[in-house]
Amino acid sequence: MTTPDRLYFFNSALPVGDTAHDVLRSMGPSHKSVRGQNLGNTYITYGLIQALFGVPVRVPNLSNAWEDPLTGRLADEINEKYSHFIFVLQDFIRDDLIHLPFDRITNFLTRIRLPIVPVSLGANSFTGFDVALARRLSGPQKRFLATLADQSKRIGIRGEYTAEILSALGIANFDVIGCPSYYACGPLRRIERKAWHPHGVITTGTFFNRYLPQSPHLLQDELYFINRLYLGVDGAGAESNVTGTPFNLSEPTTSLHFLQKAIEGRLEFFSDLHQWAAFWKRPHHCLTIGTRLHSAIFSINSGVPGVVTNPDARARETCEFLRIPYDSGLSARSDIARVHDTLDLDLLNAAYPDRYAGFTRFLSAHGLHVGRAPEDAPLLQFPRFERRTDPAIQPELHAACTDLLDALAGEMIALEAFGGDKALRGRRLFRRLKARYPDMTLAQFFAGLTRD
Repeated sequence: MTTPDRLYFFNSALPVGDTAHDVLRSMGPSHKSVRGQNLGNTYITYGLIQALFGVPVRVPNLSNAWEDPLTGRLADEINEKYSHFIFVLQDFIRDDLIHLPFDRITNFLTRIRLPIVPVSLGANSFTGFDVALARRLSGPQKRFLATLADQSKRIGIRGEYTAEILSALGIANFDVIGCPSYYACGPLRRIERKAWHPHGVITTGTFFNRYLPQSPHLLQDELYFINRLYLGVDGAGAESNVTGTPFNLSEPTTSLHFLQKAIEGRLEFFSDLHQWAAFWKRPHHCLTIGTRLHSAIFSINSGVPGVVTNPDARARETCEFLRIPYDSGLSARSDIARVHDTLDLDLLNAAYPDRYAGFTRFLSAHGLHVGRAPEDAPLLQFPRFERRTDPAIQPELHAACTDLLDALAGEMIALEAFGGDKALRGRRLFRRLKARYPDMTLAQFFAGLTRD
């Protein structure tokens, strides 16, 4: 039987201490402009542990491999003490991650003498299923992926787009299994529609809706709000990281929504995943909807249907494979009550036994099997941070709203006065496209114009 104390979880995103700094560091890499600090990364490991052992037991792990020195001594200790090396990955096949230390990870992998079990590897492109992504990866990224394939029997990947990119790189030893956190409830999970409650819809990521003014909104990587409202760490989120600031002029509508929700006290953050699990189970919660894939998966595993709206390749490929409800066309103007009432969960439920069987076959190929943890096995522990009551927070949020509106007003005046007909036509085009692609940002729009 597979036992928790014999598995080493590498890059687990599990916090290793009780401080706010521990939470931030565990959430992922923060190299330069990389937006890697995301609580969804923690749920990947949390859900995988549940899938393996039935409950989220404590496991040996390294939280953030990208910012660890990865010494030879650590490799020797892992080789001596454990039976398997579980490498918890995310969407690292991306051309905007060239600053991550792929060579250091690659060198460390060559020191590991245990079976390496890579899970949750994904490719991501923000312009759809871009098959040219493989050509744009850096040399260190390609060496990392080649070494991962050489050192592993099989690589667990999220979807068919990742399979296509790996194939283009000459890598064939992979299995499409989705994200392993999806199997946290075991083989018999079935999700049913919940009774509609207008205040029971949970929104996530950059998705907001005008008909849901009372809805709670989940935070995962929005560092400014996580820090200011919950953690209280000075300087959390570098200036180069757009999530470390109160607003982003490339996404003014989203910024205004976040600030409004913050002022109203409707932004939720759960550093304690046990507390997050309890949140889903509140009796009136009936639907989770938004751009966050792992919030949707956690919601589904907790019995609340989830819909993903993120148009990027990472979310789309995983949802298509797992049959998670997906609609990137939903917007602030969509009728979410109708989305709830017409939600088709039959495909999700019908596909689940086959997808779960594929997951267990992947485990078996590495000599791992689903079992039950010992009754006395200690559970994972998380630091818990409640919403802060600092009286300076509300004035700061109102000031950020004012600054954002002033900046937008200045841009509009400049556009009208100096932009000319071409600029005005561009603005009208953006508005038309925004109606069709509600998650498109100004930066993506102008990048598209440049490519054309």
